[in-house]
This record gives sequence, structure tokens and C-alpha cells, in this order.
Amino acid sequence: MNPLTAEVAVIGAGTAGCFAANLLDEAGIECLLIEKSRGIGGRCSRRRIAREDGNHFGIDLGAPEFSLRKASHPLLKEKIEAWVKQGYLSTWTKRASHFDGHKRDIKIRASHCGSPAMSSWHNKVAGHINILTQSKVKKIERSSNQWSLYDEQHQLLAVTRQLIITSPPEQAIDLLNTVDDFSYSEKLPIESLPQYVCAIGFQRSLNLQADAYESGHGVLFRAVRENSKPDRNCPNPLQEIWVLHSTHEWAHEQHHADSQIAAVKLTQSFCQHFDVKMEPQALTSHYWRMARHKPVTQAHQPFIWDKTLKVGCCGDWLASGGTIGALNSALALHQTIMSG
Repeated sequence: MNPLTAEVAVIGAGTAGCFAANLLDEAGIECLLIEKSRGIGGRCSRRRIAREDGNHFGIDLGAPEFSLRKASHPLLKEKIEAWVKQGYLSTWTKRASHFDGHKRDIKIRASHCGSPAMSSWHNKVAGHINILTQSKVKKIERSSNQWSLYDEQHQLLAVTRQLIITSPPEQAIDLLNTVDDFSYSEKLPIESLPQYVCAIGFQRSLNLQADAYESGHGVLFRAVRENSKPDRNCPNPLQEIWVLHSTHEWAHEQHHADSQIAAVKLTQSFCQHFDVKMEPQALTSHYWRMARHKPVTQAHQPFIWDKTLKVGCCGDWLASGGTIGALNSALALHQTIMSG
């Protein structure tokens, strides 16, 4: 295979990678996205579930939403508002509560989610950009003012002048450690937080007061009524679908157990907590080995950039965490690159 070429290669097609590539593309800079998975979206993942009629429906198994109020830059707020107008994002007005809350504690909150799935937003933002999927970059080398990117079989994947790494911190730091001349003054902690997630369906409404529950439970970090989100439908005969996210602490205690085993425990915890007597239908489950990363406390900037070597990192772990953290980090790095 002949190596691909571009002005900038972006490793990782999650939120930070897709946004960084989108910004560079809009600035007229040729980009190449390289993703180890089959599709883009990263932890804003969607799982396709087969229906009885042979068709499919999708369920968000990663980040369910993000809030505009956490956008730190006016340009990012403008971008998000434009995505809403373009139909890339929808406003989700939901009833939110805590697991240990009461009816009077329910709040009406607005956030944004992709339409019709979180991953479809990524496709609309970066789907037109040249992308190489199912390709994991294992080694990077700098010579003659260009970067050479190699896969696990030591095959040359791409040659590029500038390089942005948006992988999780463990993988990003492993790649940067292969570069002799790269140095970074701040210590970067490597600590991933695992999480289990599963989706369950019910043939009758549970009549729960809120659409989303968070905090106040030892096993469940979050429970989301998936069909309360915009452009989400329940296939017959289901009337409700709930997506359950475990706490990171509980996930760590499971010692990488099979996701289906963990899903049974999550479902039992959910039904016991809300006194659900109906038999749920297990739809799908997943184990995120690196679901979230403890953000790095940055003294000056939410990204890494070596101006001499033309290599850097952006991602949620370098900013405030979560989807908005990834967007803030990508935008900040882009502005630094464009400033020269």
C-alpha cells in the first residue's frame, strides 16, 4: 500500500480529532484522519441493534449529551449554535434528577446531542475529510521535516508535515515517547477510568419521573431514557429504552469482567432501585476500558504543541474532560497552529 500524504495528519477520529480536522479543513489545510476503529466518533459511539423486521435502530453507548454552558470560547459557542441550525445537533430538554433524589428535586435542563445519534454529528462534521479507518498508528518518526506514521505491522501508513494526536493519554504518550527530540515540561499523569454500559428495553412505560438520573448510587453513574432524546424511536414492541452507565469505581472492581455479565448486574441494580417488576429485554452492552480520563491540570493551555517538531496533542484529558473538554482543547490547539 502506498502511504497517504497530507499537510496535517490527525490520529484519532473521536470528538477532538474530528473537530480539529474540521477546523483545519475549513482553513484550507489538507487533512488526513487516521482511526483504529471501523468508524468515527470515539466515545460518542452508537451501537446498531437488529429489529424483528430485519431493520436496525441505533443506541448511544457513549457520551449521551453535552452542555453549551461549558464551552469556554465564543467561537466554540458559535460553532455549536451553527451545528444546531444545520441539524447536526438537536436540543434535548429533559427532566433530570439524582438517584437519591425526590420528586421535588427534578430539574428541567437543556443540552445538545447528535441527530439521530451522537456519532452522526461527527460524520457530518468530518465525514467529507479523507480518513483511513481500521489503522492503528504504532510508531511515528520525524526526518527531513516530515512525519512518517507506521502501523503495527511496521507498514508506512502516511507521510505528513504536521501531526496531531488525539488518542487517549496512554496511547498518545506512548507515541510521543518514540520521538527522541520531543520533550514536555509538565508531568502528564496516565490514569484511565473504566466504565460499563448497557441498554435495556421495556414493553410498557416505567412511569419514572425523570429522563436522566445521575449520582447518589454506588453502582449506577447514570441512567438515561434513550427514547426521550430527539430523533430516537423505540422499535415495537418496546415502549422505553434505558441506557445504564456504571460508576468508574464499580467498573474497576469488576476486573475487566465480560460486559454481558456486568450488564446483568447493572440491570438488577436499576430495577431494584426503582422497584421495577417488569422483565427487561437486554439489548446490548459494552465495556469502555478507557471511558474517561482524569483531566490534566494545565497551567497555561489545554493542549500540547511542539512548534519546532510540528507535533502535538489535544483531547478531553488535557482540558476540562468530557465532550466539551475535547472541543475546547481542539479549538485551542487549532488557533495556536494557525498563529504560526
